[in-house]
Amino acid sequence: MMAAKNKSAPSGGGSKTISYIIIAVLAGLIVYTLVLPAFTPKNTTTATTATSANAAAISLTPGTDIAGTMVTISCQMLSPSQNISVSFGSTQLAFGALNGTCATSSTGTLAGCNFWVPKNATPGSYTVTVTAASSSAHVTFTVPQYSPPLSTLIVTATSLSLGFVTQVVTRKVVDLNKERRMRAEVNAFNKEKREATLAKDKVKLEKLKKRELAMRQEQAKVSTARLKVTGITFVPLLVVYYLMASFLGGYGVIVAYTPIPIPVIAAPTLTASIFEVSLFWWYFLSSFTFSAMLSRLLHTTT
Repeated sequence: MMAAKNKSAPSGGGSKTISYIIIAVLAGLIVYTLVLPAFTPKNTTTATTATSANAAAISLTPGTDIAGTMVTISCQMLSPSQNISVSFGSTQLAFGALNGTCATSSTGTLAGCNFWVPKNATPGSYTVTVTAASSSAHVTFTVPQYSPPLSTLIVTATSLSLGFVTQVVTRKVVDLNKERRMRAEVNAFNKEKREATLAKDKVKLEKLKKRELAMRQEQAKVSTARLKVTGITFVPLLVVYYLMASFLGGYGVIVAYTPIPIPVIAAPTLTASIFEVSLFWWYFLSSFTFSAMLSRLLHTTT
């Protein structure tokens, strides 16, 4: 009996260590692959072609997005202290009151000047040309093949499908009945311990303390099953995310519209009552929503 107890003790500590390692690795992957791209600027396209004596460098942020998106221009080594003009393909863009007068600095630098991708721009590549007096530079901007509402449906359907697969895996891997029993036992134990503490019943508290370690170990085993589900589904989720980004035009490409101005998540558009949502945020919101709905529908919550 003693030998059996000695063998079981290390295994609990080992499984706990493995669980912590898995959590740390997954957290690192989430931050590196999902969170950071969401809070960094969208894909930037840079070119150094110019008609001036010096080679001007122009960059667009984003360098790929749908029609109606706001794009920020940055440029260097243009003619100093000059108003600029911008053409999008064959369309001359007017900045007007929305952006004020865009002009180069005394050193020929242009920073933070915005334009809207024309609403009638069809999918394809366009040459964006910035001109300041005798100097100009150009860069290519791409309008992706898919835009809302089609891209909205693609991301939503993908999130729903992945959510369903995750719930199916959960039902296969996790012993849900055992998990529910364990949750009920833990709630009953915590209630009993709270009552003993209030009553200052030291004898009962001592007995409960002996039970607590065994209960925590069983609880850790149940939690490990949930971690296995995460381990099984996490990589496919990332792969699908990357494939969607490549398919739809980039991590920050706009895939949905909302009438609600949500800070950070929804950006303004040409229409005052409509706001746009990028791939990351729509994928995150869809996944979170469908995960909660499917877990209740398929009874995978405890």
